[in-house]
Amino acid sequence: MKKFTSYLIENGIEHIINKDGSIQVSGSLDLRGTQITVLPDNLSVGGSLDLRGTQITVLPDNLSVGGSLYLEGTQITVLPDNLSVGGSLYLRGTQITVLPDNLSVGGSLYLEGTQITVLPDNLSVGGYLYLEGTQITVLPDNLSVGGYLYLRGTQITVLPDNLSVGGYLDLEGTQITVLPDNLSVGGSLDLRGTQITVLPDNLSVGGSLYLDPQHISNVSYRENCGYSSRTIYSAWMDNNFKIAAGCFFGTLNEFEDAVDESYSGDAAEAYKQAARDCISELTIKLNKS
Repeated sequence: MKKFTSYLIENGIEHIINKDGSIQVSGSLDLRGTQITVLPDNLSVGGSLDLRGTQITVLPDNLSVGGSLYLEGTQITVLPDNLSVGGSLYLRGTQITVLPDNLSVGGSLYLEGTQITVLPDNLSVGGYLYLEGTQITVLPDNLSVGGYLYLRGTQITVLPDNLSVGGYLDLEGTQITVLPDNLSVGGSLDLRGTQITVLPDNLSVGGSLYLDPQHISNVSYRENCGYSSRTIYSAWMDNNFKIAAGCFFGTLNEFEDAVDESYSGDAAEAYKQAARDCISELTIKLNKS
């Protein structure tokens, strides 16, 4: 404790020592290259906490970090219960094998190369969740990811009910075969190279939709459209027919407006007619007439 406070004072790091002895550091705290080996209990860091390459082996109880927490290359093996990280949590290459219950990460969570095999229930990640290269095989119920959920290269085969992803959901090349009902993706959804054959009812996608239309039973598509030989397909989503072409995903009216901005004459009409044909075919296929 004395060594830690002496370090703060000697380096002009703004901090407060409360009556109960707990320490609040106003900004970020970078301990790389220091001789600090122990952090005090109930430590609060307003900014980021960087412990890379330090001799610290244990994180204190009730640690609170307002910014990011960098643990790569440390000897830390356990995260304390009720750990709160306002920014990103970097665990790549650590010896940590278990994530604590009620872990809250406001930014991104990086787990590549760890021995972690299970994610805790009710895990909340405000930013990106990267699981490529991990041994995790199951996602917990009620998982909430505010940013990008990257599952390529994982052994995960099932998505949990009520999964919410605020950004991009990347399933390309995974072993997932079914999408859950009520899946909500705020950004783009990439299903290319999967064994998924049906889009579920109530699927909501805020960005682009990438898939192999020849493998999906409830879409209609046209190949080799226009100068770029694009594949155009339609899907029923959000109680409306949507059109997908490249990175575009929206209603027929939105698609036709986008085409008119980039093309004219016969080229524009060919694109628009292909989209209309997809919707006409899907209307019959889904009995939406």
